[in-house]
Amino acid sequence: MANSGGQKLTTLSQVPPGATVGGKWNNAVAEVYTLQVWPVVAPGVNASAEVTKISYVVHGNPSERELHFWVKNTGATQVDIAVWAFWWNE
Repeated sequence: MANSGGQKLTTLSQVPPGATVGGKWNNAVAEVYTLQVWPVVAPGVNASAEVTKISYVVHGNPSERELHFWVKNTGATQVDIAVWAFWWNE
């Protein structure tokens, strides 16, 4: 795996305004230092989203970890939300 990078984990579909939804990245093989979310909208549409919680579950071996995350639609429009993970390893 690269020393640093980013990966799109998923797109959460049709998240209503004010709703919080969760997801997970199974077999997360790198330490994630930041999780970023972006609404997927047409040009000119004003939308926003935020990460509300992140946690790890490790299954006996560091290469068998899961990243659990929760994302909130903080805008006023139902949107899809793209979730990206970024990391760096020393």
